[in-house]
Amino acid sequence: MPYIPKERRKHFDFKIDSLAVELETLGITGNLNYVLFRLAKKLCHRYKDYAAFEGDCQQSLKEIYRRQVAPYEDKKIEENGDVE
Repeated sequence: MPYIPKERRKHFDFKIDSLAVELETLGITGNLNYVLFRLAKKLCHRYKDYAAFEGDCQQSLKEIYRRQVAPYEDKKIEENGDVE
């Protein structure tokens, strides 16, 4: 889960914000994949590292869906009506 202590977030937030600007400018498709792949190459040296990296990616996707996508879908259902 992404809820690390606020003090630890300070180490990452500026770099993440800067990267987000670049990805927004250049586009997410393909570029985000490249960034994640490079992170895996830099950080993972054993199978357990790859397993942890993959697990964190999967859990992040679930949390993104739960916190960002699902509420957006609920809003669109309210605006446009549910599928019958």
